[in-house]
Amino acid sequence: MCTFIARMIESAYDKSEDAGKAKYRAYFVSTKIYAKWKEDVDTILITDGYENAIVTQ
Repeated sequence: MCTFIARMIESAYDKSEDAGKAKYRAYFVSTKIYAKWKEDVDTILITDGYENAIVTQ
């Protein structure tokens, strides 16, 4: 699941940085349903060079 979430965020980020951040917010800031995958998704995003997509608010 974490690979899928990371791929969705990266795909949105490739369209625009704001879209990637919005997708990240949708998964991890606006809702807590996916919280158990957040740490792994963050690791994938950092490894793939998408660390700017990670937001806290």
